[in-house]
Amino acid sequence: MIEKITDPEKLRHWGGKIELYWVYTSGKAGDLFFKKLKADGKFLAAKCKKCCWIYFPPRIYCPKDFSETEYLEVSGEGRVRAFTVARLDPYEKELKKPEIYALIDIDGTNGSIIHLLGEVNAEEVSIGMRVKPVLKPKEQMLGDLTDILYFKPI
Repeated sequence: MIEKITDPEKLRHWGGKIELYWVYTSGKAGDLFFKKLKADGKFLAAKCKKCCWIYFPPRIYCPKDFSETEYLEVSGEGRVRAFTVARLDPYEKELKKPEIYALIDIDGTNGSIIHLLGEVNAEEVSIGMRVKPVLKPKEQMLGDLTDILYFKPI
C-alpha cells in the first residue's frame, strides 16, 4: 500500500502556506496485516520472541529490544479506552448524525486502534465498553484500513 501526496492543495482545509509531501508505505508487517484482513477477515499482531510484548498493529521487530517478532491472529475485539463525538465535518458543517471516534485497546495485545464506532448512540458509549469490528463484504475489500467499517458493541 503506497499513498503519495504531491499536491498540498488537496490536503489544505485552511488558508496560508504549509507545504506537505510524503510517501507512506505500510511496510512488511503492515502489508501482511492488510493482506490477512482482506483474504480472511482476520487481524494480525506480532509477539516479540524475547520480551513477549504483543504489538498491534504488527511490527517486524520489537522496538524495545530489537528482537524478531512472530505473527499471531487476534480477534480484533477490544475495549474502548477513550472516545469523542464529532458533530461537525472537516468544513464545520453540522453532520446529520454525530460520528463517534474511539481509541480501542485490542484484546490479547499491547496495542490500540483509533476507529469509528457504529450501531451505538453517543449517549450509550462508555469507557471500557466491549466492541468488535464490522468488516466490508469480502468482495468489496481493498486491503486497507477502510475494510474495517466500524466497531460495534458486543
